[in-house]
Amino acid sequence: MTTAIFHPGRLSGVGPVPPAKSEAHRALLLAALGQSPCTLTGFPPPLCNDTLAMIDGVTAMGAAVRQEGDTLRVTPAPAPKANAPMVDCHVHACAAALRMLIPAFLVRGQSVQFFCEPGLFRRPLDAFEPLIRQIGGTMERIPGAPGELCRVKITGWMQAGDYAIDGSGSSQFASGLLIALAHAVDNQFCPAPAHLTVTGPIVSRPYLDMTLSLMERFSLTYTEGSEGEFDLQPRIGMSPETVQVAGDWSQAAVLLCAGAMGQDVWVSNLLLGQEGLQGDQRIVDVLSDMGMTMEEKDGLLRAVRPQNGLRPIDLDCAHIPDLAPIIAMTCATIPGTSVLRGVERLRIKECDRLDATCQLLGQMGIMTEVSGDSDVLTVHGGGSIHGGFEADVSQDHRMAMLLAAAAVIADAPITVHGVESLNKSWPGFLATYQALGGKIS
Repeated sequence: MTTAIFHPGRLSGVGPVPPAKSEAHRALLLAALGQSPCTLTGFPPPLCNDTLAMIDGVTAMGAAVRQEGDTLRVTPAPAPKANAPMVDCHVHACAAALRMLIPAFLVRGQSVQFFCEPGLFRRPLDAFEPLIRQIGGTMERIPGAPGELCRVKITGWMQAGDYAIDGSGSSQFASGLLIALAHAVDNQFCPAPAHLTVTGPIVSRPYLDMTLSLMERFSLTYTEGSEGEFDLQPRIGMSPETVQVAGDWSQAAVLLCAGAMGQDVWVSNLLLGQEGLQGDQRIVDVLSDMGMTMEEKDGLLRAVRPQNGLRPIDLDCAHIPDLAPIIAMTCATIPGTSVLRGVERLRIKECDRLDATCQLLGQMGIMTEVSGDSDVLTVHGGGSIHGGFEADVSQDHRMAMLLAAAAVIADAPITVHGVESLNKSWPGFLATYQALGGKIS
């Protein structure tokens, strides 16, 4: 376990953010299932663990992925051979990779054994159980011995047909099925139409829309009748030669929220404007609602805190759950009571993020309350931010970023154990933090 002590100070300058994992996962899978090679741009090394997990998955499927500078060159996987042996795939702690790869292997009729960290193993996969029973397949979950990885074994062949998935737990299940069923074949191994019903309230709908937009770029067509009713048609063309993956708005939110805390940080590598695919771009609207001024210059973006301070917010986080912790930290600096709704899903992330956020804010001297069956977080902000404590974030990269941002304005250093968790999404975070003037010992 790696420990870093984050000290009070000031951040200023330009901070580049890494490529968006959400776009990277979908683009890699679509390229691997495509008909022609595709180059994905926007991947400066080092790659984060979650992107490496998806690369391992599509490689196990038979695709080839080669990194050249800041590009990934993907050669599609060939059709699987009949009675091919089960393949192994290491998804580490990446829920998105596991949830999207399962239907991809099923639609190919390719048996697979996923190896994963215990934290990921504990996260639910039961949304897939009715579908796997429908196709006569199997899903076997095998806990690991202490110090060992857990396993999830999947068998079965999902032919073109009519399927349903519960969309109330995570949109990743539906995204994986949409991509997979767009490549489905009939019992004669010919591409054929398929239908998917996404039941229940669809959480994180912007991520589902991202999936659909990228599918269209890969010549896959669909129609959506009533919400959640998708008709998928066989491919109508080749894969694009090049796809640009934009910078990650969920990571940019950390630096933009640092601006809301009074720092002077410009963020680079973002796709600005309305054409972006990421739902977490909504951080711009959230900060604006607080009273921040958003400034753009030469492709850079920063959030400027007004001299008269910010105002509390009442915000629905149901579609932007990854932003909730850093928004809560920002609310802690605003006098008054802020209310974040739709936060219950934070309990089934890398850690119980709702509990972790409340505990960490409490250690800083900020009072919080959870109500509404764990779906409403109230933050009583405006007090001093206290440091001088230790925290273990080995299970969650976003808690590490929250503490790094908080330490800058705290009255004493914050000791953080487990900062290697940052490799899950942003291996260069500590270097970027220090380049901006952040003090780490």
